[in-house]
Amino acid sequence: MKLIIFFGLIVLTLIGSLVFGRNNLKNNNNPAKTIIKVILINIIILGLGSIWWFLTETDGISQVIGVMIYLGSIVGISLIDIVLIYVWNGLAKRD
Repeated sequence: MKLIIFFGLIVLTLIGSLVFGRNNLKNNNNPAKTIIKVILINIIILGLGSIWWFLTETDGISQVIGVMIYLGSIVGISLIDIVLIYVWNGLAKRD
């Protein structure tokens, strides 16, 4: 059950940040501010997930690996968000 929550948080953060980024870009039309907000959301949610994992897992290796997976997810999701926000911004300017 913990693994479902662990990986579900990553998927939920990805979907949530994409939806938030798309909606914020429609309202602001400023990709830089949108990217900063989305990255901060990723850091906060997955940072809290890292703290949760570190406190609930008893094995030291598992704690470190879980936190590293969350850190890698922050980077990966942020890169996906940056690329898609700039693509969406370019498509919005063409219309």
